[in-house]
Amino acid sequence: YFKDKKTYHLPTCHDPLSAKLIENKGFKISFIGGFALSSASLGFPDASLITQKELVDATRKICSHTNLPIIVDADTGFGGLANVYRTVKDLEDAGASALVLEDQVFPKRCALTNHIKLLNLKEAKERIKTAVQAAKENKNIMIVARTDALTAVSLDEAISRALHFKKLGADCIFITGINSIKQLNTINNKLKNIPLMLNITQNVKFTLKNVSKNKFKFALFSQQILNGYIDSTKQTLNLIKKNKIPKFKNKASDTLKLLDFKKYLAIEEKGQK
Repeated sequence: YFKDKKTYHLPTCHDPLSAKLIENKGFKISFIGGFALSSASLGFPDASLITQKELVDATRKICSHTNLPIIVDADTGFGGLANVYRTVKDLEDAGASALVLEDQVFPKRCALTNHIKLLNLKEAKERIKTAVQAAKENKNIMIVARTDALTAVSLDEAISRALHFKKLGADCIFITGINSIKQLNTINNKLKNIPLMLNITQNVKFTLKNVSKNKFKFALFSQQILNGYIDSTKQTLNLIKKNKIPKFKNKASDTLKLLDFKKYLAIEEKGQK
């Protein structure tokens, strides 16, 4: 997926069920988002409250329930360079196909807030260099180097860091905070022949056609499934509060089918014969 010329849409999952739904809809690749996982599975905001073990355990659980390649949001690598190395190796062992490593200081803050603190370039390069070296040992996982410099400093700084990270061996560059067609064009012109990722929010001032036209490899939908989950849950609870019976297109039988109930039933029945 990193080497062809297609643009892939990456919906973000936060548990095995959402991962199965993404696969069932025909997507080719999925993403475990730190924001979504921390919010939905742990009940914490995206503020480095999730631990390395919790992320690895969740990744292993999700990867065991889907055949799709999974890119994992690994935040800052959970500490110093030795922690970064271990995070790469542990996520590789858990089944991840790639991980995202960012250039914020540890503990990081959600990029959708104005509380970002950028790591200095020297330390950011060491972080990516360590991750790339760890990934190269078995060549079973790829490194997406993320920079929040566009939001924290400038587009020029983001492009400069992207070039540094690519030179260190990162397989893909993720620039957060892209919001305009002009930024898309500039990044495409300055970072030619480099696989690129961006995040799609509902406030961006461009279309998905603009994204593919500017040759971005991955369009990440980091919040949409989580937002939909929250919206639909609120709507369901409102109906119940109003003494109404909620009705849905999805039935219990559909959920059982999605989760391959007949397979497990057959195993059980076979053992009883």
